[in-house]
Amino acid sequence: MSIRSFVNRRMVNSICTICMLGLLFMVAAFPAAAQKKKKGGVKKPVEYALTVAAIRPPVGNDPYMEVTFSESARFYKISKNAAPGYIDLLRESEKTGKPVLVKRANEYSDIILRVRRK
Repeated sequence: MSIRSFVNRRMVNSICTICMLGLLFMVAAFPAAAQKKKKGGVKKPVEYALTVAAIRPPVGNDPYMEVTFSESARFYKISKNAAPGYIDLLRESEKTGKPVLVKRANEYSDIILRVRRK
């Protein structure tokens, strides 16, 4: 049996053709899906200039103080054991109305990681 007749018999079969096309599609699509996952998987920290509206002390055994900002309707948290300089800057911003740079882990996080002057 010649190679040409072997290829013609096997590739003419519609089931074989469908399987081969499906396999080819999966091999081509898998690396593209893996690259998308790598790009979107890492979330970068965000830092915004915000003005403190109010600072609420922790209630009971809560390890966080609650902070609200004029520019946002959300409630943010900072550890009561955070660096004293961070809490001082937040209180200063509350008194003077000057914005401070607030860093969070990502866009959806409500926990404050760092505070510094603008």
